[in-house]
Amino acid sequence: MVERVGFATQWSFMDGFYLPEEILEWLGLKKSEYLSKLIMNIDPSDFQFEEYLRFDDFIPATLALPDWVVENLEDNQKVKTFCRTFAEPEVFHQVVIGALIPDQEKNEVFVPILSFVTRHESLIKILCSGDISRGLLN
Repeated sequence: MVERVGFATQWSFMDGFYLPEEILEWLGLKKSEYLSKLIMNIDPSDFQFEEYLRFDDFIPATLALPDWVVENLEDNQKVKTFCRTFAEPEVFHQVVIGALIPDQEKNEVFVPILSFVTRHESLIKILCSGDISRGLLN
């Protein structure tokens, strides 16, 4: 849960982790960019937005054991994308995109930007570019 703290310069994201307002603004802009790309490139045969919620239970497994991870730098900010392919309830790809934000101890905290599911690897390739650090995307 995000809650406002102080004089509108920081937001509490989770247990003692605060995001400066400029980072929150950047995250919002990135989400808009990714959503725009997703809307422009989604195939009519793919999952529709209202179906995404039924796949939320797969997000922890995607983050814990991804088939591949892509990392890149956007606007001098590290962005990491996790992808995992599942066979049940049907074959689909779960994608979670987020930013690596340093905390007070300079540890990187993964802050989700966007999560989506797709039947088509081509959509993943359009939305996720960068250096593959784990696994392969053919």
